[in-house]
Amino acid sequence: MVISKDEIETFIPKKPKILILGTMGAIIARTIDDNRPKEAFYYHDNRNHFWKIIQLVFKPNIEPKKMTIDEKKIFLEEHGIAMSNIVKEIRVNTNDAKNPSDDIIFIAQKKRRLEFKVTSEQLKEIIEKKPIFFTCRSKPGISHLIQGYFSHNNINIPISKIHHLPTPTRCNPQKRSNDWRNEMEKHINKKIIV
Repeated sequence: MVISKDEIETFIPKKPKILILGTMGAIIARTIDDNRPKEAFYYHDNRNHFWKIIQLVFKPNIEPKKMTIDEKKIFLEEHGIAMSNIVKEIRVNTNDAKNPSDDIIFIAQKKRRLEFKVTSEQLKEIIEKKPIFFTCRSKPGISHLIQGYFSHNNINIPISKIHHLPTPTRCNPQKRSNDWRNEMEKHINKKIIV
C-alpha cells in the first residue's frame, strides 16, 4: 500500500465571500510515502485550467497569466475566495499511486482507506454561511465524499447547499469561465463583474 497525503492548508481570505472545495491535491502536489513535492498548492497541475478559468471569471478582459503561489494567494485574497480540499489521506495499491482520477479516491473511501480533513471553526462558519462551489459536476461518488466529510466534521447542512462547477480539466478556459461565472452569479445573487 502507498500513502498519499494532501497537506495543502486551507486558504481563508480576510473577507471570505465564497468557498471553493475540491477532493484532494493533484498528484504533483501530494506527499506520497513521505516524498514531498517541492511546491504544493491548489490545482498545481499545469494540465488543469483552474487558474486560467478563475482569472477569466473575475477579470474577463485581462489575458490570464501563469501565477506563482504567492500571486495565487493574492488573487484569492482580492476576490474573497476561500479554498479547501476535503480529503487528507488515502491508502492505495502501489499501481494506483500516480493515478490522478477521483475514482481512486472513491475506491479508497469504500474500502475505508481514506481520512477526511478536520475543519477549523473558521472554515465551518464559512461552510454554514457562504456559497460553496465544488469543482466537479455532481455524481454519486462526489456526493458520498461530501457527505462523509460533513459527517466527519459534524457539519449539519444539506448536501444541496453545494453548487457544482464543470471540471477545470480538458476544457476551453474561455467557455468554461462563462459557465462558472453564470453558475456563481446564480447562487451568489449578484454580478461578479460590475
